[in-house]
Formats: sequence, C-alpha cells, structure tokens
Amino acid sequence: MLLKNLESIVILVTMKCNCNCAHCFYFPRTDNHYPIDPDMVEDCLKSIEGHHNVKTIHFTGGEPFYYYETLLSCIERCRKLGFKSFSVSTNAGWADSLSLAQERVRQLRELGVSGIQTSADAFHQKAVPLERVLNVLKAGNTGMETGRYDPSTCVESTYLGYRTYDCPVNRENDEIIRKIWDAGFYVQTNVTTAHGRSSFLIPHELHINKRLDRKCWDFVLGVLHPDGPIAVLIDPDGYVDGCFGVPLGNLYKESMLSIFQRYFTNPGPIISALHREGALGLKRLAVERGFKAADSYYDECHLCHMARNYLKEHCVDEFGEFLNPDACYPSIVDDNEHPFEDWSPVETEKQSQTSLSLKCFLSTRM
Repeated sequence: MLLKNLESIVILVTMKCNCNCAHCFYFPRTDNHYPIDPDMVEDCLKSIEGHHNVKTIHFTGGEPFYYYETLLSCIERCRKLGFKSFSVSTNAGWADSLSLAQERVRQLRELGVSGIQTSADAFHQKAVPLERVLNVLKAGNTGMETGRYDPSTCVESTYLGYRTYDCPVNRENDEIIRKIWDAGFYVQTNVTTAHGRSSFLIPHELHINKRLDRKCWDFVLGVLHPDGPIAVLIDPDGYVDGCFGVPLGNLYKESMLSIFQRYFTNPGPIISALHREGALGLKRLAVERGFKAADSYYDECHLCHMARNYLKEHCVDEFGEFLNPDACYPSIVDDNEHPFEDWSPVETEKQSQTSLSLKCFLSTRM
C-alpha cells in the first residue's frame, strides 16, 4: 500500500476567520477569502482510493463555520466515498444562541461528526465571548443533566511556552479555564508550537535548546516521515501540506496520488533536506545563503520555521515554489503597522532577519 502511514486528512474549509490570534499558524494576507471547493476534495480522495489507511477527516480553518454549507457538503462527499469518522474545530464565534448551537451540533452528529472541538484561551477570547463557547459545549453534552460528560465535544486552551510559565497570557488562560470548569466542563490544554506566528511569539528566554538534531517525525507524530506522513492538510488554494508551509504539491496542478508518488521519489529541496538532516539541514541551506542563525531556539520546529522564513523572503526564486502557501509566512508591511496586540511576556531583541511585519512581536513588554 503506497500510503500505509496516512491515517488522517485535515481539510481547511476557509482561511477566513473572525479572530486574529497572535499564536495562529497563519498570517493574514488578504481579506478576499473563499471556501474550499468540495469537488476538489472529492476528486483528491478518489485519486488515492485503495492506497491509504485514513481513519478520520478533520475540518478546520480559519473558521469553518463561516461557510457552513460548504462544510456540510464536504462531509457528505466524504461519506459518499466511504469515510465514516469526522471531527470539526471551531472558535464558536457563530454560536450566539444555544438553540443555534444545538441545531448545528445535531446536523453534524447526523453526518457522523464524532468530535467537535472549540477553543477557549487568552488568544481567542479577545474576539469571541466565552458564553458562545459554553453554548457549543452545552449543545454537545446533552447528557449533563444525568451526570454524564461527553468528551466528544470538548474545549482546548493553548498556553504560551509551557503550562506553568508565568506570563499575562497564561494567567488569563487560568481564569478562563476556571470559568469553564465552574460551568461543569473539562478543558484540554496544550502549548503553542513554533509554527507561523508563534515562531516569533515564543519569549526569547525560552529559546534554550541548542542540540536541535531530532527529525520532525521523532517528536511530531510522523510529520513528513520518509515513509509517508501520518497526516496532511488540504487548503482552499489546493496545497497539500505535510507541515505548515511545506507543501507536497498542489491539487490544481496534479492529482493527490501523483503528489504522493513524487513525495517518495523527488520531493524537492526543502523536504529532501528535512529527510536527510531535519531542521539542521534547513539551517545549513539558509546559512549558505546568508542566514545568521541564533545560538539556540525553542525547539527544532522553531529553527525550521526561522530558516524557511529566511529562504522564502530572500531566496524566493530558488525555493519559493517549495514554501507555500504564502499565508504561512510573514508579509513585509510598513514598520509602523502593528497588527497584533501586546502578547509577549518579555522584552526581546529585534532580529534583522525577521520581516518588518513581525517587529511588533519582538519589541513587546510585560
């Protein structure tokens, strides 16, 4: 079986979002957002029929409920092809009433959506009232009156750095979690990973790792494994990402099966370097082209992203096609623009190799 490792597919319904979270994997590039094409989703899944071990399909964004009918259509297409297990992530901004949340949860359950995950933390609650998150939790936990908690509808809270790191973000998270617990619901917690915006958000005092020699599949669930990734993400522009900003190919140019066949024979310079040397391989590529690496980083993902950011900005002719979509990389904007509010817990030095759009992250204080 060609794709024996492939167990999950993530479908990004849209890049459009009502939040502008400072820890997001994506940088806002345009307001001209659109939904994914359900025909493209169906065609790509048909092309790998019989070649995979996909057990679940997850729908996310952006905020997938902006295009709710498209979300439903994609699930229905997947069901038609024999897929049975689905999950959905949402920030719950749409759930302005319990009745609406109940209706949509009911529809999703009828289509086979077994997991509904909503976000609640200091990042998301800047834009979404916590009551809307509670509406989704109440709608998905219909057995609460009998004392039964249904973990298939859950809330996840993201901490900065690590769970007990003392900073304004994490202290606010503690307060939000306390309110959710008081309402009778359990919260799953995780920490920011050094992808996208978080590459620049993680405090400088946590950049302490120097060895950085692990391969990504050694600690990130098989991402970009040479024998094939465990999961891939498909976005509205047709990119099939093995990791955020590292595309295997584009579905508007070739079939999903062709993309995977090439992954095993000629995946391109970025993935090849990661297979051979991990993040240190990308560091080498970037340093050979002028990148001045720091002495230490938060982890291998952090080094990988900083090296790729440099290659994307300074070596676009050589590596641009292998570093997409653009939304995974910072755009260059006026130095006076500050698109995000003050989140970083410590003052950090400006680094000359970061683009101007991110200096707001790198000069913040408690």
